[in-house]
Amino acid sequence: MATISETSDDGSNGGVPNKKSEELHKNPKEEEEEENQNEKPKEEDQEDDHQEEEEVENLPPIPRRIPQALIRRTVALIRRCHYPSLSLLSKAFRRVISSPELHHRRLSLHLTEPVLYALIGFPSHGFPSWFILNHNIPRNIPLRLSQIGSLPRMNPGSAVVTIGYKMYVIGGMIGPFNHVKTVFVIDCRVHTCNYLPTMHRARYRAAAEVIDGKIYVIGGCEKRYDDWIEMFDIENGTWSTVPDPSHWKSSLPRGGFVTSVVMQNKIFILDDMRGLVYDPNDGTWESWEPETKLMSYWSKPCCVIEDLLYSLDPWCVQRRIQVYDPNGMFWTPVMGLHGLPNLNYFDCKMANVGGKLMVLGTTYNSDEAIWCVEIWCVEIALEKRERGQIWGKIDSMQPVLRSMNAAYIDLCRSVTF
Repeated sequence: MATISETSDDGSNGGVPNKKSEELHKNPKEEEEEENQNEKPKEEDQEDDHQEEEEVENLPPIPRRIPQALIRRTVALIRRCHYPSLSLLSKAFRRVISSPELHHRRLSLHLTEPVLYALIGFPSHGFPSWFILNHNIPRNIPLRLSQIGSLPRMNPGSAVVTIGYKMYVIGGMIGPFNHVKTVFVIDCRVHTCNYLPTMHRARYRAAAEVIDGKIYVIGGCEKRYDDWIEMFDIENGTWSTVPDPSHWKSSLPRGGFVTSVVMQNKIFILDDMRGLVYDPNDGTWESWEPETKLMSYWSKPCCVIEDLLYSLDPWCVQRRIQVYDPNGMFWTPVMGLHGLPNLNYFDCKMANVGGKLMVLGTTYNSDEAIWCVEIWCVEIALEKRERGQIWGKIDSMQPVLRSMNAAYIDLCRSVTF
């Protein structure tokens, strides 16, 4: 029996590199069988690779364009604040974002969001501009008003109404005593605007409201015309005149109005001296003189939420916000509102944003080294309790815009998309 007692210098066994001692004692037949076994997996791997190549070749080609249905399903889940940026990616995204189908899909998924727009002016910069209130996520990031550079500056004295995701801008003034009859619509999803057919008469500070899908524009004319009231049918895209009772022609105001709202499917209009109520169903008018209940607290900062009129009382510190019930025809203060900021409540603006009461107002900040104007936003959740009493809870209260120049809030409106 032979015994191996020496190893080679390279540390291998018997001078054969990388072989273990067990491999040196293998039978040649065993080695041959192992080689055959090692060759089989290689052949199988080659067959698998060939099959994969055939499968790849049989795959349908990747489309160069993303299907619009896929874009719509994806974009519907994205927060609306990103829509203006997404619309810049391509024409396909712009078409989807501006399509009614996307809005209907978000409605079906209960994903629509109320958005607040404010028209803010700076006297040293000409006509006012549109700003949007951005709600950020997470909620600990402050709210802010951001200017929308893609929208044109607004003419003073324009009337603005909203339907869904659109704002309709009506009339206004482009120079001294140069009133216009132009009308254009703003698509708030992509921040673009398009002109609509013009009105029959130029109007400044007209009252404009929406009832049953129709826009009613009242007054704002320098003289009394038979077409003092005009109606725009949104579905047909046409204007028509609305006759009003002849016995009112001498008593209705010739100029513009302070503000207007809709309650009980009627248009309530605030004049400089009194209140007027127009019922488009039968074309009748009512007059509310200064001594009547409606005129007790009704002022320009106002809005309607669930058919109740909310208005600011600038003179009362303890009960700043009053609410009017048109059924009972009485005013009551909104309870529970403590610690409201010290704003210029004579020039504040109010809006219904998804059932919440939003108040925008200006104040002067002298605490910092440099004097500046701040615009504050107060977000109030409302609750009706026993005996119909309205209680408010301040959800947020913070400055949303700072300016080194004087600033004023012309109006604010909410849209949904």
